[in-house]
Amino acid sequence: MSHQVDQISAFQKRLQFSVSSTEVDKKINEAFRVLSHRVSIPGFRRGKVPRKVLDQRYGRQVRSDVASDLINNEFRLAAVDMEFLGQPEVDRSDLEEGSDFNFSITVQVKPAVEVKDYVGVKVDFPVPTVSEEQVDQLVARRLQGQARLVEVEDNRPVARGDLALTEIVLLEDGQEKTIESGTMVNTAGDRYYTGLESLLVGLAKGESKTGTVTFGANAGMDSLRGRTVDVKVTVLGIQVSQVPELTDAVAAELGYEGGVEAMRAALRMEEESRANEASRNVARVNLLQKLIGVHSFDVPPAMVDSHLQLLLEELRIQAAYRGRDPRSIRYSEAQMADLRQRADFAARASLLLEGVAKAEGIEITNEDLEAKYQEIADMRGQRVEAIRGYFAKDNAVGELKKRLLEERTLDWLLERAELVDVAGSDNDSAPAVTTEAAAIEAAPTEAPAAEAAPAAEAAPEVAEKPKRKPKAKKTEEKTEE
Repeated sequence: MSHQVDQISAFQKRLQFSVSSTEVDKKINEAFRVLSHRVSIPGFRRGKVPRKVLDQRYGRQVRSDVASDLINNEFRLAAVDMEFLGQPEVDRSDLEEGSDFNFSITVQVKPAVEVKDYVGVKVDFPVPTVSEEQVDQLVARRLQGQARLVEVEDNRPVARGDLALTEIVLLEDGQEKTIESGTMVNTAGDRYYTGLESLLVGLAKGESKTGTVTFGANAGMDSLRGRTVDVKVTVLGIQVSQVPELTDAVAAELGYEGGVEAMRAALRMEEESRANEASRNVARVNLLQKLIGVHSFDVPPAMVDSHLQLLLEELRIQAAYRGRDPRSIRYSEAQMADLRQRADFAARASLLLEGVAKAEGIEITNEDLEAKYQEIADMRGQRVEAIRGYFAKDNAVGELKKRLLEERTLDWLLERAELVDVAGSDNDSAPAVTTEAAAIEAAPTEAPAAEAAPAAEAAPEVAEKPKRKPKAKKTEEKTEE
């Protein structure tokens, strides 16, 4: 058995194999011998079927199976130390007794990218700013969480946005039928009794009103869903959501020692930290764009395909975080073309970061992995053993290490970049930047906009699939058992 390896492009290698006729004959004869003990043919005892009869019935299938076994076995031995991408392409001759069996396998591999001029790159850095208005908004959010429902004591009528305690009576064929008593209806737009708010607004406690209402598909009773009916509604009580005013006491209840000013200062500090990290993420993306712009190299299509799948998975995860069913997401051809361009960006960024990491000896240790496991466990409120098990079970440890290495390498580059302050932009979040996250943020897109999920959270779902060995398709007649 012999083979040679030819580099046919920057990212393609062709392995050429030749199996001697002696080995071919041996494998075919052995296959027929095994087959003779497995099949039952009328008129012959098992194991005593003549080779000619077996050849007539199963010859093509046997030779196809032997060829597949030879290809798989020889390639497995030759590629034991080779990291290839995607599915190998096999080109083979016919397998016949008395002749050498020649075949070649073309694989895609990562190209050798020489990274240069990556230290001291000029990178735009959006100057993070936090205004008083932003602090006011943060305070309002905290106070909104302390809102309480209170009963309206005066005799004012129901206003839009109130919660009205009601009795609902259905008027049908001149008869009154109480369908709900003591039902709370949100007059800002009730999910279950859509339409009732038009009757309620303006009524005082104890007052009633009759009118026609079309109930929505989520009506509280099956018999009312989608129906247009006459109803009489009576207001039994009115409640409003009351947000407390910010006082030193309220600030203390929210966990801020030092009163109102201490709370505002703490919230400002939190927002400044978030804004700074968001600016650093923008700078990281700008840095990757700069590096990609000055390095020209071919990217293996299989690598782009892999990053496209990771990118789609990132978007599915983000959709799930926002409460959307990922299975409902559909992309147009234009959106898929845009996402493929982003996947190409991510693949190029990944190769460049890998090159920098190798050149500078940047690595991820087992201690780094354990620290990340603990971080995820703390964030999810789970035991670290469970998180470690998730990654091991999904074969995602390698993907996690790759993402951590990308993040560390990006930070290494940013620390050595020449940051140029520019006007800041409003960013709502500051997730960890990976090559997929950077691809999402690199340019406008028609695809559903979403912030990137933290790399460590996404890793179990987007682990790279195990690399497959080539396997010849079996299209011939199946062997009888």
